[in-house]
Amino acid sequence: MRFKPLFVVLLTTFIFTGCSSLDISERRPSDIKTIAKSDRTWQQHLSRIKRIQRYSAQGQIGYISAQERFSSRFEWQYQNPQNYTLKLYSTISTTSLEMQRHPSGMTISDNKGNRRSEADAKMLIREIVGMEVPLEQLATWLKGQPDEQADYQVGENHYLAGFSYPVDGVTWTADYLVYHQELNPALPQDILLKNNNQTLKIRIENWMLP
Repeated sequence: MRFKPLFVVLLTTFIFTGCSSLDISERRPSDIKTIAKSDRTWQQHLSRIKRIQRYSAQGQIGYISAQERFSSRFEWQYQNPQNYTLKLYSTISTTSLEMQRHPSGMTISDNKGNRRSEADAKMLIREIVGMEVPLEQLATWLKGQPDEQADYQVGENHYLAGFSYPVDGVTWTADYLVYHQELNPALPQDILLKNNNQTLKIRIENWMLP
């Protein structure tokens, strides 16, 4: 079954709140003080988060572009690069959308019974969801792990402060605004992801580790 884009099908039933419920600034911070990547405490932290291979996270996600704005609850479950799931769902209705990566590609389904699978996961997301979502990179980005060959900065708190990274010809920047420092190791709470055309505001409320 062919879907129409998410923004057409779910415009009135999803939780489109103009991101007002997600109080993360859309502006990148400009006053972050950084330390050397060789810092021993950072390298120890990086080593620990690299060892987190499977995990789940829950929270809120906001999306902003020139054409659309929405916010939603989300659930992220990650097993490995060929097995992960992102679910978006409303807190005011039963509407939900699930993107499931599996060895043969990706399946996108909703709670209305619509379902479609394709081998080309990126094409399917672009066609159905109507936006570019760097799902392949989210597995490391969410837990605050940079590509060590990329341009990234370490904050005075000894955690990842931000980075820039190209995905399919588009440069994304990330800013890590707040961490769950009560966790061991500390993991991100508020993340701002941007490119020239899109902004993703992510608040992770709950981390679930094995």
